Amino acid sequence: NDVLMLLRREVMKRGLDKEILVNNCGTIDLCDIGPNIVVYPDNVIYSGVTKADVPELVAALANDTVLERLVLNADTPAERTRHDFYAAAVAESATLPAAAFIALAAEHGLDDAWIGEQQRRGFIGRKPGTDEAPETITVTSKARTRYGV
Repeated sequence: NDVLMLLRREVMKRGLDKEILVNNCGTIDLCDIGPNIVVYPDNVIYSGVTKADVPELVAALANDTVLERLVLNADTPAERTRHDFYAAAVAESATLPAAAFIALAAEHGLDDAWIGEQQRRGFIGRKPGTDEAPETITVTSKARTRYGV
């Protein structure tokens, strides 16, 4: 919210509020690496934007240029980590015992909060354990499609 409000103020301060619409949305499924800003119709996603980035970002928008250091793409570290994790997670099967899934996530630097967010966003599904079988986690088709695995 701090970045959003500062972005709105900077756009107005520069008199760009007729050319640049600042709007917020529910999610683009990248909350753990946000704040994120999607620029339409350019199809550019800026990720990890901080308050300190806002003046430079607004200047780039005003000049119709791209602030490359904040652009999210398949080769940025966060996206590469997600891809590599999901590729490893589905290497043998889309469903793993929860303990194995959690350990694999930790090997990729991803914690329990990240796993919870992925579940909430529909990238993974959990099936409770029973007396006969352990809890499992399944990588959903949403994640497999998003990360090409």
